Order: sequence, then C-alpha cells, then structure tokens
Amino acid sequence: MKKIIAATCFILILTLFYYPVFDDKKISFVIIFLCFVVLIFSVAKLYSPDEEKDYDSFEKEMDRLHKDDGIFQYTNDGFYFKQNSLTEYIKWDEIVSVHSFSIPSPFGKRQSGLEITTNEKNYEFDHAVTPGIVKLTDQLYDNLPNCEEDSPTIRINNFGLKKAKLYERKVL
Repeated sequence: MKKIIAATCFILILTLFYYPVFDDKKISFVIIFLCFVVLIFSVAKLYSPDEEKDYDSFEKEMDRLHKDDGIFQYTNDGFYFKQNSLTEYIKWDEIVSVHSFSIPSPFGKRQSGLEITTNEKNYEFDHAVTPGIVKLTDQLYDNLPNCEEDSPTIRINNFGLKKAKLYERKVL
C-alpha cells in the first residue's frame, strides 16, 4: 500500500512539473484528479482496519466460543461445572430462573454475566472469567422451555445493576 502511495505521489509531482508540456490540458487534469483519488483511497485503506479480515476473525472466534465447553460438561438432564476445585451438577428441571446481569465496573467497562437460580442455590457466572459461558447460554436456550432472548432489561438499584429475565419456571 505504501508503494502505491509513493508511486502516485511521484506521478503527481511529475505531472505538476510537466503540466504545460502536455498538448491537451484535460489530460493533465485527469491525471492529477486520478492521483488524488488513488491517494485518498490508499491512505484511507492504510489507516482503516481490514473489515473483511476482521469479520472473518470475529466469525472464527464466535464459532470457537460456541463450541468451547470451558468449565462445563453437558448431559441430557443437566450440566456439570467445576469452580474453585468443586464440581457441581445442575439439572435442567431444577432451574427456577435465569437472569443476565450487568453491573458497572470501577475499571471502565461493565461486568456482565448469567445468574442461575435453583431451588437450593444461586450461581453467578461472569462473561469475562468463565470459560464456556457462550456455550452455556446456547445450552440454556436449547434445554429450557420458553427461554426469552429479547427480554427487557430493568434497573434494580441506584448502583447501576441491570438485569434481564431470560427464563422463569412457570408455577403450575
């Protein structure tokens, strides 16, 4: 890309220097115009990220995240997860509710994750530090009936905690 910019600048300088030599002034004008166009697009391409490469790398990363089990191991009836050297098992039919949460972080970005509530215990999984959480989300959508993807986010307190109810077991 830098070679194209250098060659275009060289052609532009030669054209400006020999401007009166050309028989038709329109040819000089076209050459100068094309050089400016090439320069503008080359510089823009040089300083902007390669969108096609970024899109492909993003898709590969998302495919990898959707296949990564992380700390989770799935069965037909539920899933195992290992945290703090303890392995626990949660059955799909024991899950009372699933919420996504987002809280402000003192380091700039918001901290987000999933909160899974069972009859006995609450579990929180942070998106940033829990390997396999993307696949867990997929498994929750696949195994829990009426799991809502587009549920509204509500603000819980003045500290900025936001929650969205993804699933709540219907009481019969």
